[in-house]
Amino acid sequence: MDDTIYKGTYLFPCTKPFLAFLREQNVGYAFLSNNSSYSIMEYVKRLANMGVEVTEKNFYNSTLYCIDYLHRNHPEFKKLYLLGMSSIVPEFEAAGFEITEDDPDAVIIAFDRSLTYDRLCRASWFVKQGVPSFATHPDVFCPTDQPTWLVDCGAITKCIEHSTGKKLKVLGKPDPGILQLGAARFGATAQEVLMVGDRLATDVAVGRNAGAWSCHISPGCDYSDTPENLRPHLTCCDLGELHAFWKESLGK
Repeated sequence: MDDTIYKGTYLFPCTKPFLAFLREQNVGYAFLSNNSSYSIMEYVKRLANMGVEVTEKNFYNSTLYCIDYLHRNHPEFKKLYLLGMSSIVPEFEAAGFEITEDDPDAVIIAFDRSLTYDRLCRASWFVKQGVPSFATHPDVFCPTDQPTWLVDCGAITKCIEHSTGKKLKVLGKPDPGILQLGAARFGATAQEVLMVGDRLATDVAVGRNAGAWSCHISPGCDYSDTPENLRPHLTCCDLGELHAFWKESLGK
């Protein structure tokens, strides 16, 4: 989403025509985001404010993947200590988890724009004691069009790991599971997906790792020193160029 369909609060002009084109072609689409600081409903409202009408079904993010991952791999976990925004608490609670400040079964580290030192220390204490711990995604910063630098989940995770000497299980892109389960929600396989995004290490990598096609949104990139598993199948400067390329391909 960030730097692909919009940047901060600015919707790229090519976004709405491209989404309309997908609908005309009867091609389903979903926004696969690592950003775990917003609830899905907040994303729906955010895009609506930009003039993009979507529903909750058009999203699958690292919060939902974390929930699905815990259900599939650790059904015994019931109580969670969550270092994250209050807006995502209802999503964990709706999935059957209890959010607690004491004696958790697991610790979840998310993109927390409300982060306080005391809660950072509390999470680190549980991690140091050996409580199973998970980060929703590895991104160390979040793009913005504002005069600030948004420290993301990956940087908070590194802080905790460095302080405690413990490693967390990091979910989200480029873990192939997030794309595979996201696609499954739409009745598709990863092999039927074109993963489009601006970051090689997460967007392109998750596509390659899951066996999907990948398109790197970049104004120009030299891949000569890029490892094979991070090289996209296609590169476009923006969704407008991808739109034009797709239409030309259909014309042939």
